Amino acid sequence: MAEFFVFVYAMASGFVLLTMQRNRREQRSDAPIVTLVGWGLFSLSSTLALLLGAVALALALGLSMPLPAGFDSFAL
Repeated sequence: MAEFFVFVYAMASGFVLLTMQRNRREQRSDAPIVTLVGWGLFSLSSTLALLLGAVALALALGLSMPLPAGFDSFAL
């Protein structure tokens, strides 16, 4: 299931970036929905980076926390 979400994220971000790049080249303004989707993807990326960074820091400091199945192989 995670692969599907990564694929959808990659397709959406690629579409937004290509659309904005084409609009800049043609000196047109971006559609409001493209801007909103771009900000949404930026917010999603920032939030996930902070959360995963906090989990990585907690694991590095030796904090014991419940993790999903399959994460036991990443013990430091």
